Amino acid sequence: MVNHWVRAHFEAGTAVFHEGDLGRDAYLIERGEIHIVIDRGTERRLIATLREGEMFGEIALIDQMPRTASALAAVDTTLIPISRDLILDKLRHSDPLLSHLLEVAVSRFRNTLSGHNPLSEGASLGDESLRHLRQYAVNQLHMAQNLSDALANDELLLHYQPVVHLEDGRLAGFEALIRWNRPDRGFISPLGFIGVAEETGLIVPIGRWVVRTALADLVRFQAAMRARRPDARLFMSVNLSARQLQEPGEVPELIDCVLASGVDPASVKLEVTESALIDHPEQAASWLHEFKRHGLLLAIDDFGTGYSSLSYLGQFPFDTLKIDQSFVATMREKEPSLRITRAIAGLARDLEMDCIAEGVEHPTDLPTLRAIGCEFGQGYHFAKPLNAEQALDYIARKG
Repeated sequence: MVNHWVRAHFEAGTAVFHEGDLGRDAYLIERGEIHIVIDRGTERRLIATLREGEMFGEIALIDQMPRTASALAAVDTTLIPISRDLILDKLRHSDPLLSHLLEVAVSRFRNTLSGHNPLSEGASLGDESLRHLRQYAVNQLHMAQNLSDALANDELLLHYQPVVHLEDGRLAGFEALIRWNRPDRGFISPLGFIGVAEETGLIVPIGRWVVRTALADLVRFQAAMRARRPDARLFMSVNLSARQLQEPGEVPELIDCVLASGVDPASVKLEVTESALIDHPEQAASWLHEFKRHGLLLAIDDFGTGYSSLSYLGQFPFDTLKIDQSFVATMREKEPSLRITRAIAGLARDLEMDCIAEGVEHPTDLPTLRAIGCEFGQGYHFAKPLNAEQALDYIARKG
């Protein structure tokens, strides 16, 4: 996948694009100033001055028509390009009605111009809700640029949460959890950036990086584990997003990453949420079966939290059900949570799947989980997520 988020720098007086050019990118001004001008014979007319946080060049991306004006850097300027491929990709993943309405609106806008540019009238956002929407879009673009930089500059890292056998506490494997250590802000929770990664498509290269990094560390973890118990096996769980399952060519790429890592594919467990299966279930089923054909394990994460359908368990080749921590955390106080936890564990057993309880934080949870037939657990009772060196130390102490 092409990296759409590479800053562009223009010296004062240089052109970003000329009137009549075919639009390839829209631009967000990160720093500097842009003059939008039109040339009529020997006369040059300034129709807009744009500064930090403003966007330009977007219309030609949508209808693929020539530029109606030129854009010049008034001072040394830094821009965040937004490529046509990204725009078209986002339209492909949007509601078809929304795409159609956008095309109609752009066409009517072109027709209304009739030779003059509305920026000369002093364009205004007007409505307060539109100003909020504009600020949201600008914030998302900045976050996407910073996240792209983070991937290039090795600011992303993985922590690993141990998964243990509930019967005797033996280490069974790890779940890889992504973290972002921004130099200016410190550690950022995945909740603060995964949504942006999904929306912009950055989740695809990031997801590929996660697989490569996690499996490289798994090689080290398995070697450390064999040094303690030659017959022991460790698995590595990695989360997959819906976008990764929908991106053309990405599933074969991920399979190649696994095969190139040197680990046994049967020690790699890919986790997907129920929501990731909703929009394109047939396509998802095809790719999940492809993973299985190459020997990988599959887990359905957060089962029962929002999109539950028993048909998924027959349609998709899962090996593991994960009980969401919201049920585990409340099963001691709330009888319905206990019943749901017991039902999920029983369902897994009847379908010949194993079962992992998430969010195990109290030792009093263990007898209950063992009694209902849940084989594995993860949570703060066993360990918080650990960096790679801490995980190796955990193996040395607990393996």
